[in-house]
Amino acid sequence: MDTTLSPLARASALPDGSHTSTDFSRAVAQGRLLRLRRGVYITPRFWLNTQPSARYRLMLAATALQLTDPLFCKDSALELHGLPLLNLPKSVHIRARSPGGARTTQQTPMTGSLAVPDFLKKARNTVHDEAEVPAVALRGFPTQRHRPLPGGNSETTRLDLELPTDPDQAVGPCPMSVLAESLELALADTVPRMPFAGAVMALEAALRGGDKRAPVNAEALKNRAKAMQLAQRKLYAVERLLSFASPLSESPGESLLRVRLHELGLPQPLQQVVVHVDGRSYRLDFLWEEPRVALEFDGWIKYRQQRATFDELHKQEKLREDAIRSTGCTVIRVYWEDLMEPGLVRLRSLLQRHHIPREG
Repeated sequence: MDTTLSPLARASALPDGSHTSTDFSRAVAQGRLLRLRRGVYITPRFWLNTQPSARYRLMLAATALQLTDPLFCKDSALELHGLPLLNLPKSVHIRARSPGGARTTQQTPMTGSLAVPDFLKKARNTVHDEAEVPAVALRGFPTQRHRPLPGGNSETTRLDLELPTDPDQAVGPCPMSVLAESLELALADTVPRMPFAGAVMALEAALRGGDKRAPVNAEALKNRAKAMQLAQRKLYAVERLLSFASPLSESPGESLLRVRLHELGLPQPLQQVVVHVDGRSYRLDFLWEEPRVALEFDGWIKYRQQRATFDELHKQEKLREDAIRSTGCTVIRVYWEDLMEPGLVRLRSLLQRHHIPREG
């Protein structure tokens, strides 16, 4: 494989007049490569052992290698800007150069002429035999080309597309510079059609900003939506989202928790409240002052990142909660699984037991 594009390989002409596409197509037939886009390949082991979100970024990279500087938009642009997406996009979204260019190109078979079961039999030496491969993993992503925006005034920016590293390759992934619509533009164009929870998660991250991303100004975003000549219902959706969204949410989990409380008809608690105990300060994710209940979101990330110090972290967390409870405040914890549970059974029961009143 062409390791300069690790973990992707791109077909190219050779000095003797032949073309590597012939060898790559043969490798697909032998179960040694998958075809992501025309002329762009990857090993099945790496693709199947990679998280779905990373597969989507790999497909964005493959699209950028196949096409001539495509302009990514909508969900694809939000992903490239580093915003959290509640649901994995089903397509790669790019902006068509003309209204007539708007269309959807289906994913060419990633396994070539082989049926998926036959391909996996041939590839069994390069993937984990014990792992059950979900069918969706080999469906790929179609490319959806969208009509140019009214007036043709797409604001664009260059972004670095970070790819997962293939440990079997001696060379890491090359930095890929891709073209995407500006964050403001992508937000105004995308969040009105997203489910409420996903829209709030992305919007709050944008309002908060990040290490490599300046915070988006809510008023500027509203003005951007108006300038795009959006339909009235979409403008209303943007305004509704902005009236709910908070820049104080410090993680996707906190954003989703706010949405779930809204869905349960509960009042929104205060965010990032600091309490002082014995000369020390503790910041709470959420606090209802009446009743005095602190709500903490815990995604277990800090424990996974620091396994060697789990006992110490657990001890510090216990001491912190004891200090907060000494002020007469009840502390309850919510986990990502609670926010994704059908019917929100545990979350609903937990909040009822602590007498959180419904709005109205």
